[in-house]
Amino acid sequence: MDRMACVDLAEFPLQLLLGRHPEWREHPTVVLDRDRPQGKILWANRAARQHRIQAGMRHAEALALARNLNASEVSPSQIEKSISWVCTRLRHFSPKVQPSQEQPGVFWIDASGLSRLYDSLETWGEAIRSDLAKRGLESAIVVGFTQFGTHALARSMPRSVFVLRDLEQERQAAGEVPLDVMTLALEEHVLLNRLGIRTLRSLLSLPERSLRKRFSPETVRLHRWGNEDLWTPFEARPPEEVHRESLFLDEAETDLHRLLFRTKQMLGRLLAPLVKRGEGLVWLEMRLVLEQRTLPHQGGKQTLCERIRTAAPTREIRQILNLVHLRLESLELRSGVVEIEVEMGTIRMESEQLGLFEETRTRDLSAGDRALARLRAEFGEEVVVRASLVDRHLPEAQFRWERLERLVRPRPGSDARRHLVRRLLHRPRRLSAPASRRLTGWTPFGSRGGRVIRHDGPYVISGGWWAKTTHREYHFMELSTGQIFWVYHDRERRAWFLHGEIE
Repeated sequence: MDRMACVDLAEFPLQLLLGRHPEWREHPTVVLDRDRPQGKILWANRAARQHRIQAGMRHAEALALARNLNASEVSPSQIEKSISWVCTRLRHFSPKVQPSQEQPGVFWIDASGLSRLYDSLETWGEAIRSDLAKRGLESAIVVGFTQFGTHALARSMPRSVFVLRDLEQERQAAGEVPLDVMTLALEEHVLLNRLGIRTLRSLLSLPERSLRKRFSPETVRLHRWGNEDLWTPFEARPPEEVHRESLFLDEAETDLHRLLFRTKQMLGRLLAPLVKRGEGLVWLEMRLVLEQRTLPHQGGKQTLCERIRTAAPTREIRQILNLVHLRLESLELRSGVVEIEVEMGTIRMESEQLGLFEETRTRDLSAGDRALARLRAEFGEEVVVRASLVDRHLPEAQFRWERLERLVRPRPGSDARRHLVRRLLHRPRRLSAPASRRLTGWTPFGSRGGRVIRHDGPYVISGGWWAKTTHREYHFMELSTGQIFWVYHDRERRAWFLHGEIE
């Protein structure tokens, strides 16, 4: 049976943050989903946990427990770039590396066929741990036979290397792993603990049908994964080949078009070999070394770094130059450029199969991806986002913005009925109060805005466990003009507010 190893870099984004700020290691430090008082804590270090700060808390709540708390975000682009870097390091020890799609910092690597290179699998694992430790990353490594078993054991063990002798030993050891080390919501851990379910064996013995009725999809997925209902083959990530070229300029250059022309010459030389290898460019990083010391010190040079991602692997120099032009236009060069360094990552391009009949499509998703790539190149990586629903109490907090990497074709359901859409205001607008308790006949927008002819409510949202006490009474109101509005009465502030409109 083939052997595999799980490399678990516990709390990977937190390790990245502490690597950027080593002076924070001895102080309470957390990683937030958004750097705001109501931002949610995703990871907390040991010093923070000693102050009873846990993942799932709000930033404001944690500050009340530790005034010297250090907190920051770690962007998805930083995490993805670091994952690619770790994959490159792990390929020095095995050619096949698969990073986890759900949990950053978890990697599986092929451990088969290494007996002639290393004295034992323990020696091989220690070499990996030592290599990562030199780069400031702590890891736990378990060599076993399945992704689930090695992952569960790596989460539960201290920073060391553990080699399993057979599949039965792996199953027995994984069954004893405590549930509190697995990535589940805090509410799920509390409920499972109350039911006396404290190990993976206890969870996996439960019937899936009952689990679906009472627990979250994450718990159900862990149950199915442990029972091999979600088994997937080992899929190694193909390595991204990095190509680099530098150009030293005789004189400091500030003209955009001349810089673009120089970049075009460098790209022409870098892209030429890709045709023979069947590869395409997926990202491009430009480093502009400035003549004067006007920027913060970075690695001994005054350097401006800009990273660009294409919509899909490509070798079209015109498309790449267009993205470079948009990014350079957005820069403000306070001094001349004396050196240009271009680095690009490539992967193998998949050839498209020609169909017998041409399929007519009203939307070209590839053209949409190219348009999004232009927006990212001009305004930055974080400008193209989509709304994602989250479980929150207040309506304005029930969604968050996530980066949109690719467009997907919509899949409308079979229900052809038209549904009403509720559009929220970015900030609720204060309304004039009604003259009486009866809302029928009320003119919230003045006499020209129409009067209320029908309303539905109240729907109460109240609580006091966040920054301040909240008590809102929501109503749907139809006006004589035919418009439908979503308003609420704030009992604490004794005022009415418009929160949205129904279309």
